[in-house]
Amino acid sequence: MLSFPAGERVEKLRRYMADQGVDICLLSSPENMEYFSGFQAITYTRPIRLVVSETETHLIVPALEEDHANLDSTVADKIHVYYEHPPKAEECPGAFQILKTLLTKKANTMVGIEAGALSLIQADMIRDWGCRLKDISGYVKRLRAIKDEYEKDCIREAGRLCKYAMGISLEHARPGITELELEQFGSTALYNLISGDNYPYVFSSPTCFTPSGIKRTNMPHVFSGLRKFQDGDMVIHIRKPAINGYHGELERTFFVGKPKEEAKRAFSAMVEAQMAVLEAIRPGVTCREMDSLARSVLNKYGYGEYAIHRTGHGQGLGRHEEPFLIFDSDLVLEKDMVFTVEPGIYIPEVGGFRHSDTLIITENGYENTTDFKRTLEELTFS
Repeated sequence: MLSFPAGERVEKLRRYMADQGVDICLLSSPENMEYFSGFQAITYTRPIRLVVSETETHLIVPALEEDHANLDSTVADKIHVYYEHPPKAEECPGAFQILKTLLTKKANTMVGIEAGALSLIQADMIRDWGCRLKDISGYVKRLRAIKDEYEKDCIREAGRLCKYAMGISLEHARPGITELELEQFGSTALYNLISGDNYPYVFSSPTCFTPSGIKRTNMPHVFSGLRKFQDGDMVIHIRKPAINGYHGELERTFFVGKPKEEAKRAFSAMVEAQMAVLEAIRPGVTCREMDSLARSVLNKYGYGEYAIHRTGHGQGLGRHEEPFLIFDSDLVLEKDMVFTVEPGIYIPEVGGFRHSDTLIITENGYENTTDFKRTLEELTFS
């Protein structure tokens, strides 16, 4: 696999800082800290911060994350540790004392922050230290939206695992098994696949959901349970593994037994809407146009009011990240952006229907990292 390009990302950030008159950047969101440092923190209530200056990078971590940070971070010139146990907690500076020292090495420091990730209390605290604040989140979102070769490699592998696990689980689709039982067939096979000594990636998320039946498929985000599949059920099976922190997403609606006529019609409309976007998506189109295209198909069938979410979302370190294929975005798609395409409909007394695929936008179209069977005939099991 390709090596993690943290140094290149930090240098891009530094060039932006120089252009914008930013002296030092404070990164607070776990995803952005991981993007620039390689450190994939499992966050709780303890502060973790990445600070990037013109010449140095600093990672502030609690003592229980010190070894992890030293292992994963490829760019930190210094890892600053704070403590939660006596006597070290009493003798050593805390997280925000360390941060204050880093941000106030010069007077009137211009600090680049992520406005959506920094609390108002902490923003006021930093201003009280004599610093000025400038929001850099727009630049970071833009940087993350265009995936580099390392990111695409990870997303392709995540897509491969999606397809593998999905295929194994669907081999066992039948009335009488539970949502969790269906999942475990694919999940067990997936763990066996990646457990070899030579597997070169870090598998960091087995996320999987399988709502079934009319009521549960009408809830787009619901945990799997012990409901047993019944004859005629529609089921939405969702696979979202992460490789080195980068997520894939493959979702398929399938039927156990013979579907009802209205369910077949809704399924066909959903597939047609997804295919319309897949046939049109490429560099140069806008997010608004792709969302409108999917909705035009669903409106034709009379299902427009049941399409209650955007047509797709960005994919990467976040399970859902910007940009979005949504009605109010005129963002123009570019090569190396990554999107899901998943126009879904949720019809009372009929059920929910959604396919999702993860696409890497290419020079003339896209690469589907999760290409998988999608027709009614292929996805009906008895």
